[in-house]
Amino acid sequence: MQLAFISPGCATTCQILSVFGIIFLLILGALFKAEVHELTSSTEDPADPKAVGHACFVAAGIYAAFLVCCTCQNAVRSADTRRARRL
Repeated sequence: MQLAFISPGCATTCQILSVFGIIFLLILGALFKAEVHELTSSTEDPADPKAVGHACFVAAGIYAAFLVCCTCQNAVRSADTRRARRL
């Protein structure tokens, strides 16, 4: 059974984008939780900024799950490569 089902390039790209997504969403979530004036004082802004901040934290958690998955895929791929070299 093959455990590596994502190509190495795709997994690495997913890792990089996930790191930036996590950082961005954590900052954005913290700003919404703190009800920063620039994000919450317009007429088109959300009615409940704390709920938006919570949603940003949940999205950052989803990105973190993708980061873990892609990191595991790269680890499995490199272990398979080492095992093939020994044979």
